[in-house]
Amino acid sequence: MSLPALRTQAIRAQVSRKAFARSYATPAFEKAHNGIAVAAADEGKPTSSISVIARAGSRFEPAPGVAHVLKNSVFKATNKRSQIRLVRETEALGGVLSTSLSREHLVLTAEFLRGDEAYFAEALGDAISEAKLPLHEYHEEVVPAVQAEYEQLIHDSGVYAFDLAHQLAFRNGLGNSLFASPHTAVDHSTAVSFAKQSFAPSNIAVYGSNIDAGKLSSLVGEFFSTSSSAGGASQQQQGSNYYGGEVRIPATAHAALDQLLVAFKGASRSEVEYAVLALLLGGESSVKWGQGATPLAKLSTSTSSAKAFNAAYSDAGLFGISIQAKSADVADVASKAVAALKQAAQGVSDEALKQAVAKAKFAAAAALETKAGQVALVGEHVASSGKAPSLEDVFAKLDKVTAESLAKAAKSALESKPTTVAVGNTHVLPYSDSIGL
Repeated sequence: MSLPALRTQAIRAQVSRKAFARSYATPAFEKAHNGIAVAAADEGKPTSSISVIARAGSRFEPAPGVAHVLKNSVFKATNKRSQIRLVRETEALGGVLSTSLSREHLVLTAEFLRGDEAYFAEALGDAISEAKLPLHEYHEEVVPAVQAEYEQLIHDSGVYAFDLAHQLAFRNGLGNSLFASPHTAVDHSTAVSFAKQSFAPSNIAVYGSNIDAGKLSSLVGEFFSTSSSAGGASQQQQGSNYYGGEVRIPATAHAALDQLLVAFKGASRSEVEYAVLALLLGGESSVKWGQGATPLAKLSTSTSSAKAFNAAYSDAGLFGISIQAKSADVADVASKAVAALKQAAQGVSDEALKQAVAKAKFAAAAALETKAGQVALVGEHVASSGKAPSLEDVFAKLDKVTAESLAKAAKSALESKPTTVAVGNTHVLPYSDSIGL
């Protein structure tokens, strides 16, 4: 294909992307009469979902592990229906109920066939405002589930290292673990109190996918009683301070590959440079049978990998590189990965910038095609700030990223104290000062 033809194709693709950004069903925002913020987008698909996004992530918990306990306490017995009745009714309608916990939000989601929104809106309202949270249920069901998830955590070196990195980087708030440790028991009354405060109208937002915003607002006003949380105050968010540090954890059951996570001070989700920088460094191939062209993708072998990540929150972020390899190979892979970050701090080519920005746009657009992505990119913004950017706004912000701003972000990260987590054979795994930091 000739150069003029390639330019014409690129222009057409850019116009097409802008048209998609404008045509995407932008969520409509409303306030239910009980004061709860509601957002919804209807694309006419046969399945719908409703998510309650509560500011009840681990950063808000009053004691270690309470948020994890609350995640496992919802969708159980309430004043209106027993747990078994909820399960039977949900399955009879072909629906699915689920929960997820992040450092800032607890999300309760109901997925169902279009037309069943009234029942599932009632079930969600029931779960947050009419939950019994009895002591026997706590000991017989909640505690075993929490302990099982903790055991799963410590046997997944990647997830475990990521959790430990946050504890080192932020200490408290965003540094609070997502998992309740069996070494620190969670008091039942503290969990009940946290639930009541977390589900106060000022602490939640509701997002609906493939449902009319006006109808969802009406259902929220009808079924989301505020009687049990009438005195609930807004969750107070303390500012995040970055500290950094280093920890080494011997693997209890040695896996085939060891884990080394190297992280630095990042930025809040309103700043997109670190998200673009992570994609520029890369680590994963865009083609199934290809190695990939990004600096970190070139380090991958059948037994080693290095992937950049960006964990961005409302007021802070953690940027870094996750490395998995055989014990003896970790140091070499980590040194080359750090060198790639240092190279980015010296300057970024226009071609690499364009590729990274294009990947960032694709990631944002692809996420909005999934219900989970919509909750993360729209619902959580609504819960945090009462509004959310449109896809066109996201694209416009990404278009403003420059080679200079990326180099500045990389340099800023390297100037912060590194956060290093090594999980595996600690007799062999390198320290941060031996990999170029």
